[in-house]
Amino acid sequence: MGVSKKTRDSNIELLRIILMVFIVMHHIISSVIAPGFSSKGFACIDVIFHTAVIIFVLISGYFGINLRIKVLINLILQVTFYSLLLTLIGVYVFSLGSSIDVIKSLLPISGNYYWFITVYIELFLLSPFVNKLLVNLSNLQYKSLVLILASLIFWFGLLRKTNISIDGKNIVYFIFIYIVGGGIRRISLTDKSSKFLTNRFHFFILLLSLMVLGGGYLLPDTHSLFIHFMAYTYVYNSPFLLIMSISIFCLFRNLSFKNRWINYMASSSLAIYLIHEHPLMREVIYVQPLMKLIHLNPYFLFVIVIAFAIIVSVTCMLMDKVRVFLFSLIDKPINKIENKIEL
Repeated sequence: MGVSKKTRDSNIELLRIILMVFIVMHHIISSVIAPGFSSKGFACIDVIFHTAVIIFVLISGYFGINLRIKVLINLILQVTFYSLLLTLIGVYVFSLGSSIDVIKSLLPISGNYYWFITVYIELFLLSPFVNKLLVNLSNLQYKSLVLILASLIFWFGLLRKTNISIDGKNIVYFIFIYIVGGGIRRISLTDKSSKFLTNRFHFFILLLSLMVLGGGYLLPDTHSLFIHFMAYTYVYNSPFLLIMSISIFCLFRNLSFKNRWINYMASSSLAIYLIHEHPLMREVIYVQPLMKLIHLNPYFLFVIVIAFAIIVSVTCMLMDKVRVFLFSLIDKPINKIENKIEL
């Protein structure tokens, strides 16, 4: 969404598709299978899926957001299209919500219909100023900025629970992740032999992360130890989750291949989030169907969750191709608007 690289490598596009599947599985687990960390096994697995949002912002930071009016308008129109369409289906086909929801669906960004989209657009609008700051920083200043922001966010946000970044779902944390992504890019350009960029290093980090999660799973239920463990590993502004996200991103960054089909499908990956997590239709799409299966064997249930998430993701991407065709019909008016506006 709105990054400056003209031709995306398929490794990153494949990662975007996988991340959307992660998000679907995360929503299924957190809303249906193990709400409130009710299942230790599923909760620990969900920590891995919870990296998806952070990695998306890391990708934007790594390639850099190039603010263009056309891209912004297309994003807002895409979100509004699905918000309105799915609300109409929910209200008038499935008798969910009311006519008031139809009116609210016309303003999905300001109405926070999709929290990620709202915060991402805030980042999108601020990106030219953030980019200008980062370009003018020396390597030492860049590192200092990252360390200072990390200290403020993790101490005052995660530990002290102040309003700087209580749960990471805000523009402060997104800017921080964006800067971290840009830092990875800077390292790759200035020190290509850095051990920080090697697969061996990041496989080691992920192995340690899995061991930590395994240790958390084995914690006794007394004194709410497991709940406390999840409180510091699961939330978006957890350093544990950020480190794991960086390693996953770097492993895919180190791949290099091109595949037109993957790139074609990935261009519609955002639709997976917009469709399956619509405030009304999520009940129809995955909450009610999977609620009937929670009594199954956990291992079998996990396989079903994976298969279900993949099917939903592929279906949403294919459905979005119809939306892409419809939007192609209004490309010329949008181009005229962009040409009249000087950034």
